[in-house]
Amino acid sequence: MPTTPLQPTLRFDLAASKPAITEHGNTVREANQNDFPVLAGNAVAMFTIEMKPGALRVPHWHPNAWELDYCLHGEARFWIAGPDNDNNQVKQVIDLKPGQIIFIPQGWFHAIKNPGRSDLKLLLTFNNGLPTDIGLPVGLDALGGEVFAQAFGVSPGVFSSFNTTNKFFAPAQTNDR
Repeated sequence: MPTTPLQPTLRFDLAASKPAITEHGNTVREANQNDFPVLAGNAVAMFTIEMKPGALRVPHWHPNAWELDYCLHGEARFWIAGPDNDNNQVKQVIDLKPGQIIFIPQGWFHAIKNPGRSDLKLLLTFNNGLPTDIGLPVGLDALGGEVFAQAFGVSPGVFSSFNTTNKFFAPAQTNDR
C-alpha cells in the first residue's frame, strides 16, 4: 500500500501562540523558522508586538534583517537613525496609525513608543528566518559604564543607576499620563 508523503504545515496561529517575550505587560509573539518550520530557507519571519500606553520598545537594531511594520491598532512613534547611501546620518521621527507601514533598513538603530491612550498592536515582518536583536540595555550591561563613560565624555558614575533589566520594553513613565 503506497504511503502518503508528509505535508508541510502551512498555517501558524500567531495570535494564539505563546508570547516569546513578556515585559511590563507588553508582548512579542513570533513566527520564525523555529516556531513555523516551513519558513526555513525562505528568509522571512513575522512578529506581533503589543504595547501598553506610554510603553517604549527600547532602542535597538537588527544586524541581520530589515524590518517592515504594519500598524494594526493604536498609535506608534518611531525614532530611526542610520546612514544613507552617501554615509550621511539620517534621523527621523515617524508617527504611524492603523493601516500605515514603516520600513526600517537592516542595521538601523530604532525605538518604538506607544504615545496613545489605547493599546498598540503592530505586525512586524523581517527578511530573515531568525532575526537578531541588540538592545541598548543589553549593550550597556555587556560593555559596562566605563566604556560608555569614555564614549560620551562623562563620569562612569553617570551609568551606575541605569536600569539594564528592561531588555525589550520600558514601562510608561509617570509623566506620560
